[in-house]
Amino acid sequence: MTMPASTRTRVVVLLTSIVMALVILLAGAVVAEAEDPSEPAAITFVDHTVRSGDTLWDIAAAHVTPGDDVRVLIEDIKDHNGLATSVIVPGQVLHIPVG
Repeated sequence: MTMPASTRTRVVVLLTSIVMALVILLAGAVVAEAEDPSEPAAITFVDHTVRSGDTLWDIAAAHVTPGDDVRVLIEDIKDHNGLATSVIVPGQVLHIPVG
């Protein structure tokens, strides 16, 4: 028993549409996996020995990436160095996250 041409055409179009939809979904999944932000980039640190007159603001301003907020870097410096306040002393070595 043979299907009429119009029915055969509809079946072919339907199957082609399903295959194309699957290809698009799989391609999207591959791209999403490649751009997975759940894996943070490795943080690089630079050591800075505090000198008399240094402030966290001055140190952060010297290391901040252009376009980034100095205040955010100050908080990062405090977090990575276990500082509860912005008080630093000469001779103290700070690990500055960069990059």
